[in-house]
Amino acid sequence: MKDMGIADVILGIKISRTSDGIVLSQSHCIEKILAKFGKFEDNPTKTPYDVNLQLTKNIGQGISQVDYARIISSLMYVTNCTRPDLAYLVNELSRYTSNPGRGH
Repeated sequence: MKDMGIADVILGIKISRTSDGIVLSQSHCIEKILAKFGKFEDNPTKTPYDVNLQLTKNIGQGISQVDYARIISSLMYVTNCTRPDLAYLVNELSRYTSNPGRGH
């Protein structure tokens, strides 16, 4: 075993120490996910999901099921670690993994 000093990142979670305590953040992980899937330039929103939006089964041209599943799994990791506010959104979107469309 080797002492490498104070930890600053563990499992993709950035640890910051402030006078109020410890802050856990995955902003750099989220930025990497957005860049990986070409969504980094999209506009941010205050709420992650529009409750008035009604998602339906895809009947048109589908998108890559593999890429969609990768995005969902990346978001699930972030949800489980530091962003429980995204849980509802990820749950809703994961229902359409078998046949995702552009609206999803």
